[in-house]
Amino acid sequence: MSSLDLTIGSYFLPFFPVLFATETFAMGVNMPARAVVFNSIRKHDGTRFRVLEPGEYTQMAGRAGRRGIDKIGTVIMCCFGEEPPPQFILRNMLTGSSTLLSSQFRLTYNMILNLLRVEDMTVEGMIKRSFSEFATQRALTTNEYPKLLKRGTKAHARLEEEFIRDAHTRIGAEDISDYYASSTELISLNKEGLDHLLRSAGNTAGGALIAGRILLVTSARKKGFARSSAIVVKSPQIASAGNTISKPAVCIVLLPPSYVHAPNESKPVATEYHMGYVGSCKNRNYIYAYIDLDEVLIVSSIKHKIDADKLYKEESKFGALGGNKAKASNSFFSTKPMTRNAEDFGFGSMKIRSKGGSVDAGGKTTEDQSIEKVIAYLLEAESMESNAALDILSLKECTKGGVFQGNEVLRFGTISSEICHRVMEVRSYKSHLHPSLVKHYTSVEKKETLSSTVQALRHVLSNESLQLFPDFLQRKALLKTLNYVDESDTVKVKGRVACECNTCEELIVTEIVFEGILNDLEPAEIVAALSALIFQEKADNGLDNELPERLRNTCEKMKKIATNLGQLQNEHGLMIDPKDYCDSSLKFGLVHVVYEWALGIPFSNICQLTLVQEGSIVRCITRLDELCREIRNCARVVGNPTLYRKMEEASLAIKRDIVFASSLYIS
Repeated sequence: MSSLDLTIGSYFLPFFPVLFATETFAMGVNMPARAVVFNSIRKHDGTRFRVLEPGEYTQMAGRAGRRGIDKIGTVIMCCFGEEPPPQFILRNMLTGSSTLLSSQFRLTYNMILNLLRVEDMTVEGMIKRSFSEFATQRALTTNEYPKLLKRGTKAHARLEEEFIRDAHTRIGAEDISDYYASSTELISLNKEGLDHLLRSAGNTAGGALIAGRILLVTSARKKGFARSSAIVVKSPQIASAGNTISKPAVCIVLLPPSYVHAPNESKPVATEYHMGYVGSCKNRNYIYAYIDLDEVLIVSSIKHKIDADKLYKEESKFGALGGNKAKASNSFFSTKPMTRNAEDFGFGSMKIRSKGGSVDAGGKTTEDQSIEKVIAYLLEAESMESNAALDILSLKECTKGGVFQGNEVLRFGTISSEICHRVMEVRSYKSHLHPSLVKHYTSVEKKETLSSTVQALRHVLSNESLQLFPDFLQRKALLKTLNYVDESDTVKVKGRVACECNTCEELIVTEIVFEGILNDLEPAEIVAALSALIFQEKADNGLDNELPERLRNTCEKMKKIATNLGQLQNEHGLMIDPKDYCDSSLKFGLVHVVYEWALGIPFSNICQLTLVQEGSIVRCITRLDELCREIRNCARVVGNPTLYRKMEEASLAIKRDIVFASSLYIS
């Protein structure tokens, strides 16, 4: 009977009225008590002293109260000191949320090779069953993504057929698909550039989105315009928290000549100079619209001086109608006012001033005059673009204040150059100036948007969406480079050897076996060298001069193997530094200790060779015996009888005395 069994058995009998226990005993054993006493709420977690986490406190305090015996359980905290712990610390410990569980599942080369050898389970299947993918796989089932993918695929096929069938209607716009792809790329570049400018240069994006700037905007499917000229009347607004865009830019957009305004009875009609208002001027329709960054096709170098306050009225809290809403619903204000002609009083030739501003002899307010100027600007820009004469703004000009540094300057120069090239490409397509551009662009946009959605669903349902899938591909590519597996993912001899090693870094062990650096060593030297793979604590990694030169040379060869493997992993995309990989995989702090132990030196004597704790020495030698058995199996796989016999001798050399005693109390 072990000491733990003895303690547990005595606890349930009336022998122990009080039990002083460690945290491990209190949290890990189901032993209820009448009361639980904490002599401290602080603990050492191996690195530092800290307050107990809410989950740790709940687990230990939950022992208080015996089912069927006690009505309540008592928890006592001892406060050894002048003052109790601060209230906020106690509140967090008593009522705080438990520590979130995070998956510690990691792919290893040994796991990959073993799964490649079996048919019942794949590496991808193992990743899907891990805790890290549990929430994702459950969401895929709950949201019925497979059904959505099936419906989306059918809808996309139908749109594709319609697009092909309607090819005869796209005379002069046969290149609309290529035009859409090029326009999308141009919009993406502008969005990236303007987004950086907004975050660093303020609301006007360094002047790129200042009031009066002429733009070409595209939003065919959502808002019904493509390659339409627009003028900024209000710059975007940046939220102070998070440095994000809280409100997009407000623009007056010139609608296509084919646009026909059809009021929606289900929505309130927007008033003049307010958001959503559709007006007419100079035989063309225009609309007040929010323009997002992903709707800007071209930022021109043209900037006009406008009176933004007269052109755009902010929405009030009452909606589009603002304060006039109350008047509109009042029957008193709805009666027709009594009017007289100005000529009746002899004031016909004089200008009169209304609440909205001055009115000229033609009855036009200053707002009307401003909107006429704006529409004239937009018509001029449209005409210039039809002749490819609309100059574009170089975003580099908006960074003269030095808002970017280092790589950002290079990236911005690249974006600016790509925008110029892409604008020329867009203008080269016949569809760019096609009179039915909105119609054809909408059909392509609808088809391509659905195609992107279908591809996203396929990606989510495929193995590529797995969090560890890129890591798996990189590791598998490394195994192919090292000749552990072939092109058909069949495990070769080196891979079978790596499958035998579970105790430490399997790649290092495999390379050691195949390079034969252990063949010429004595058993004591072999276990001493292999201890570097087992020992993982911080200690002096220097090799004593008292060690045999052959052993020191072997350790240097092991360092070289580890460094080369770290370099190869880094070249295959794994975030591994070769030097750090070598230092973390090989620690030579117990080489001398293990060597002396294998030669028969007593345990008390080898403990004087190092500052490492005795328990760590015992643990290292015990695990070293497991590694010896694994390398013996590796020698059997490759057909190396010499190494096989030496590993058996090495195992016998260290397997003795107190290190391998079954119990320190019964021996």
